[in-house]
Amino acid sequence: MSGSKWTFAQDYYAEFHAKAAEIASRLDDLKSKSTTPEAVQAVAVDVSGLAKSLTEATGSLPSYDQRQCETQLKSLEKAVEALRGASSAVPKFTFKRKAAKAKVDDPALHAVPIPQNVSPATGSVNALSSLSCRYLTAADFVHRNMSGELTLSDLATCIVNLLPEDSHNTDVSAIHVQRLTDCVVLLPRIGGSILLHNLSNCVLVAGCHQFRMHSSTNVDVYLSAVSNPIIEHCSDIRFAEYPDALLQDPLLQDNTALAVQDFSHIRSTPSPNWEVLSKDHRQQCWPVSTLEGQRLLDELKRILPREGISQN
Repeated sequence: MSGSKWTFAQDYYAEFHAKAAEIASRLDDLKSKSTTPEAVQAVAVDVSGLAKSLTEATGSLPSYDQRQCETQLKSLEKAVEALRGASSAVPKFTFKRKAAKAKVDDPALHAVPIPQNVSPATGSVNALSSLSCRYLTAADFVHRNMSGELTLSDLATCIVNLLPEDSHNTDVSAIHVQRLTDCVVLLPRIGGSILLHNLSNCVLVAGCHQFRMHSSTNVDVYLSAVSNPIIEHCSDIRFAEYPDALLQDPLLQDNTALAVQDFSHIRSTPSPNWEVLSKDHRQQCWPVSTLEGQRLLDELKRILPREGISQN
């Protein structure tokens, strides 16, 4: 995806989520008091406008963002219908969406929908999955050239070191991380996105264009990001700048790591779900050399946010 598309997708997702949150708040207010047909109609018009904007954005959003927006939109539409059903006096207003234009032979018309919370796969996806008590590097991937998309999933009590051996840029376009427990993850700096789901008691070092974390708890993130990081349904997340000791080119350091957007806390007050990691608790020594057995466990205990390692 080109830089302009990345920027559009990032801005659109944030704007869509903010509008959806505002509409959801209005719907909650209407549920808590007696409503008028005009009030419900006004919300219905706004939801229809949101649906129209999503249709127009189709093709410019990553598939994951598209599905997330569609899920939020369906939830809003159901809430409006429920309010409408509570009062027979409310005039009908149906949601009509224009179908995205596509060529007759477009194979996307026959694509099977991808289940929620599963990252879209491509032929160039490289994966590490279902491993524990390991020190993992690029050599553990099937394709060692580290290009295309990378996936890390279902790892426990592991140190994952994917930092390049020299300062050259990698050809990794996106990294998907899912269901990690008690892990330290050192990721290469990439020009694309890093998407994370269901991390618990982990430490992450990452550099990317777009960073998004969902449904995670007790994670320390050392980040260099071009756009504002996003978290959602997370708690006890601590952010710090990318470690100087691991930054191969200091000129590549970005300064937006601490401008975090919490989509579960769309309010003017500070989010209770994340904070800046104090300098006294930031790591200075990183496990960049292979470790095994008890030495691996000892290093994890030293670095991980929570004392002790879960019994898996």
